[in-house]
Amino acid sequence: MPQRENDDYEPVFKKSNWGTNRYVYNPNNPVGMLLIILSVVFALVMMFLMEEQKGPFEPPKETPWSPPIDDNPTYPWDDDHSATPSDSTTPTPSTTP
Repeated sequence: MPQRENDDYEPVFKKSNWGTNRYVYNPNNPVGMLLIILSVVFALVMMFLMEEQKGPFEPPKETPWSPPIDDNPTYPWDDDHSATPSDSTTPTPSTTP
């Protein structure tokens, strides 16, 4: 990084000290400190909304049950009243002993 005339320059993000390649907010930078505070406030607000079931975590409103408009609907495929092979009441020779 090039040398600046201001020696107390701190980056907003700095490498993590845990040996990973991740970056963390730098609390020594005012913007980094602001990001830390905003992250904590956001997490606390979301936890409060979850606990109180408000906002996006609000359960859907229960609507009262209403019966269907037509209790006995007819469909075009029900118009054919011809007997099907399974409607026969007489046994077939293959099913008798």
